[in-house]
Amino acid sequence: MSLRGLARYSLWQFRDFALDRGIPILIIGFLWGYVLIEPLRRTMGPQWNGPQAPVVSGIALQVSSAIVSLAVLIALSGIVSTDRKTGYYRFLFSKPVNPVFYYAQLFFVGMIGVIASMFVLSTLLHSILPTFSIAHFLVYTALIYVAMGGIGFFLSVATRYDWLSLAAVWLGARVLRTTYGARNDWRSKAVEILPPVHKLDDVANSLIGTGTAHASDVLWLLGYGALFFALGLLMLRRGSLAD
Repeated sequence: MSLRGLARYSLWQFRDFALDRGIPILIIGFLWGYVLIEPLRRTMGPQWNGPQAPVVSGIALQVSSAIVSLAVLIALSGIVSTDRKTGYYRFLFSKPVNPVFYYAQLFFVGMIGVIASMFVLSTLLHSILPTFSIAHFLVYTALIYVAMGGIGFFLSVATRYDWLSLAAVWLGARVLRTTYGARNDWRSKAVEILPPVHKLDDVANSLIGTGTAHASDVLWLLGYGALFFALGLLMLRRGSLAD
């Protein structure tokens, strides 16, 4: 299959994403946001957009950033490993299709799908909280997709249980960096190789809130994700999809 034919196949990949992952992301994101934010809005009444608005914005920021991470986890779950475990790759690549191009395209289809899903959810949030910036939130979504998704893509190529591995790596790195990062010993040096999840809170607060963030933090997150995405593609090129 030529690159042009593979690009046309992206329409089917978008359809599959919308049905298998996009709808669940929207449902989970809406329910999570509604359960956490709507009771607060009803309780605060006129204060919702009044003097307490900064407090409300902080809560909305925390909720929305958590939804992004969950959406990326759902989007990347099984992106490569499911085809390998089920043997579906034999059907996919029975024709001359390059697995590297196919899964790279699928990765970016997922990115567009996640951004589109977050656009819908952020539009709803903006309708009840006008200070919430849709544009800033989508920039943050793209950043986290690359940072977290690049690692998830690599794990999906390297392991059978990618979503569990990604959750363990993402949460484990946060705990280990928090625990040992400030110490001046070998453990503080060792945790430096872990994903830079300790940057997420500052990046979320600044990027979603104001649209700007420390360039070093953004580049560190993007670089880490891009590196592991590239490693995943390299493994696809040199390895075998057969378990």
